[in-house]
Amino acid sequence: MSIKERLRDSEPVAYTCLQNALREQKVAHSYLFSGEYNPLKIETAYLLAQSIIEGKNDFACETCPTCVRIRNNEYYDIIYIDGYQKTIKKEDASWILDEFSKTALEAAGKKVYILANINNASTKVLNMILKFMEEPSNDNTFGIFITDRKEDLLPTIISRCQDIPFLTRDFSFLIEDYQKAGFDYVDAYLLSDIRHSFDPDFDLNDPYYLNAKEYVYQTIENLDNKNYIPVLFYKEFYTAFKDRDDFRKCTDHYLAIMIKMLEDCLEKKEISDEEYMRHLDLLRAHDPVKLLDIFERAADKCEVNAERRLLFDAISHEIISYI
Repeated sequence: MSIKERLRDSEPVAYTCLQNALREQKVAHSYLFSGEYNPLKIETAYLLAQSIIEGKNDFACETCPTCVRIRNNEYYDIIYIDGYQKTIKKEDASWILDEFSKTALEAAGKKVYILANINNASTKVLNMILKFMEEPSNDNTFGIFITDRKEDLLPTIISRCQDIPFLTRDFSFLIEDYQKAGFDYVDAYLLSDIRHSFDPDFDLNDPYYLNAKEYVYQTIENLDNKNYIPVLFYKEFYTAFKDRDDFRKCTDHYLAIMIKMLEDCLEKKEISDEEYMRHLDLLRAHDPVKLLDIFERAADKCEVNAERRLLFDAISHEIISYI
């Protein structure tokens, strides 16, 4: 299924807004794709970039050599910066300003920059970008910003963008896709929620997900053991995932799974898996509201690139303090 078909089926508001702008030749120079985390926002940003470059007053074909180059980050006049993977720094903003002050290299003569997770940038960087938005080098420059936390952005950034809300909250339709790929129901259920997309190449033996799930279960089983939680984090997390990126991936999964299970606990969800339900029962006996607050605050801090080992030390201390 093409990106525009997925967008049409799952995000009709965003689809209609963008299609109308393209057909009426009223594409804004700055867009803000907002809403909860959803990989489709990034895919749609590339689709819009393809459509702007293709210039046919509708969504791009997605299949021609130019569209393929854009999606593979091989098109000279498209810049993509991934704020999910790293902080958007002053050097990144300076690079954008420098590149976009130059003449376009491609025949279309248009330039597009995509900044994913714009929240992961300092106020200084945002102000640099804001100045560029207010004084673009020409009318053929377009910016697409992606945020999962619109409320944390500078109001001046929001006011200068056309906001395209991504409204989907229910990703349960992905459960069947994961089950067809060989995952059991609980894994399919969790992955559909924490990934919000289906990746046919996702490995059944993915160490980040599998270890994170096991660590969540171990944490829940030992909430009464004040001595075990620090040992779990130190001996398991810190030694098994010494590489910074590996540690980030595993902890992302850990926090997402824990938060999902706590939400299921509070919502009194019934999942057809004995082990999963046993762990929900254990959570219900340990003030799930307080635990959810601890882990949600930790997840928020991860979004601004907090030092994760210190963060998990703090989680351990909070759990021990409240038990």
